Amino acid sequence: MTEIHLNEPELLSLELFRVALSEPTEEARLHAIDVMRHEVSGLSLESFPIFKKGDGQQQNSPDFVHWVAETSADRREAAHQYAGIAQRYQKKNERKLNVAEYIGKHVWQTIQEQRYQGVQVPGGILEQVRNVARELGVTGAKDEDTVRKIWKSYRGVVHLGMAMDFCEDHPRSGLNVLHVAERIRQGLSKHCPKGTSKPYIEPSEQISFLYISEC
Repeated sequence: MTEIHLNEPELLSLELFRVALSEPTEEARLHAIDVMRHEVSGLSLESFPIFKKGDGQQQNSPDFVHWVAETSADRREAAHQYAGIAQRYQKKNERKLNVAEYIGKHVWQTIQEQRYQGVQVPGGILEQVRNVARELGVTGAKDEDTVRKIWKSYRGVVHLGMAMDFCEDHPRSGLNVLHVAERIRQGLSKHCPKGTSKPYIEPSEQISFLYISEC
């Protein structure tokens, strides 16, 4: 399992990290996460009048100004790479991630109901999702083989988007998105389909997001 620690500004930009998870491989996702960190830093810097003083503003420390200048080239390169990630997300990766998260919700439901239904067995969750996709005309999810490939590629990261959707649907719950995501992640990796000893998702395939306080 790969752990990603997020600070406060990054916690407020989870949608960017979900976009990073839409990349098709773990290597690409981890690189995209680094790109998103630069993007969050760039957005945060817009709040700092780095070279201005007056009107009650305090001058930034020389170390901070030096860091901004030293890392500006990295942020420019990251901004260029961000554009490519966002374009791939909008063209095809968002749909795939959405399909995988939809499958993940079905798996989570069968765990909550203690039915522990199989995923790839005849009549299982993938077949059910394919049938729904055919009824709704969902592009790219009408074929069971395609759905199977999407699930295999994205199953280790579906918990973040699932948690974001849950918290959005329950705004008054006061739940922490990362806490919900971690609960889902652990559930998906601890429980097994009925009659098997292999979990729905191997922990080694998962990316876990954790919050760290900078205080």
